Amino acid sequence: MIKKYANKGFIQQLDGTYAVLIHPLNGYLEPEQLEAIRKLTQQYGKAKLTVTEAIMIYGIKPEDLDQVAAELEKVRLPLADIGPVVRNVKVCSSQYCKHVIRDVTPLAAQINQRLAGMATPKKFKMALNGCPNSCVEAQLNDLGIIAVQDGYWLYLGGKGGRQPQLGTRLDMVIKEEHLVETVERIVKGYLQVAQNERLAEVINRMGLLPFLKVALAWSSEGIKTCIGARYCKNGVGDVHTMAERLVSSGNLQGNITISGCGNACAVDKEADYNIVILKDRLWVYKNGDMDVANTDQLPEYLKRKGILK
Repeated sequence: MIKKYANKGFIQQLDGTYAVLIHPLNGYLEPEQLEAIRKLTQQYGKAKLTVTEAIMIYGIKPEDLDQVAAELEKVRLPLADIGPVVRNVKVCSSQYCKHVIRDVTPLAAQINQRLAGMATPKKFKMALNGCPNSCVEAQLNDLGIIAVQDGYWLYLGGKGGRQPQLGTRLDMVIKEEHLVETVERIVKGYLQVAQNERLAEVINRMGLLPFLKVALAWSSEGIKTCIGARYCKNGVGDVHTMAERLVSSGNLQGNITISGCGNACAVDKEADYNIVILKDRLWVYKNGDMDVANTDQLPEYLKRKGILK
């Protein structure tokens, strides 16, 4: 492979020529793009539609790669991401389908902008569907997303290949305002724990819940949380919003944990304070002693205790 195009677009074939893999934005093609594809196919001989909504043109000589890339760039046809990277999101035709719950095309564009092409231990595939018909096979991707009436289902750990595996659906509906952030957290969580393996193998090795704790819990700036009400059916409090409030309110002078329900999944005996969110109040533990605080006044409470300045 020519280094310039590593993980981008061109794939060497058996006869020494290359195929170019083109990924139209959100799977749609405009007339001038079709015309550019026609001309390249006529010049080089053959094209193929792939299962990932991409187009592959065969027979390109090594010395022609730059020219082909330039012709595609003129009509805004991006080279597909290939190799061990986050791949372009495969998305259904939700702009036009009569079964759609909502148009997910803008979400696909946001996810691609933030994550497509990011280096990963193995390829990371995503599919985004506008309804539960799942015509782009959410369950067979590392991360599959399906629009439902009140948010989105997420499927983790699907894959095809020699040992296919269906993804596992999270027992939670993700709100639209949290979706892109959640996808990014899952990808970055995968980067933390993967050992040269797909997400399916990570989950098979670790278990789904331990992986979710790595990916979705807050663990930085002196704060450790459980996965919270955004992602856990038992959660009554949004631990992420509370962590964000504390970070924006001052500098922590120690370590705290925040649990989103009475199960207290994040409690750590080594922490300076362990906070448990209940429906109408907080339990605050320090060295075995418990105090009760108002949910809206946690930053002020911690400032009085000297741990937030």
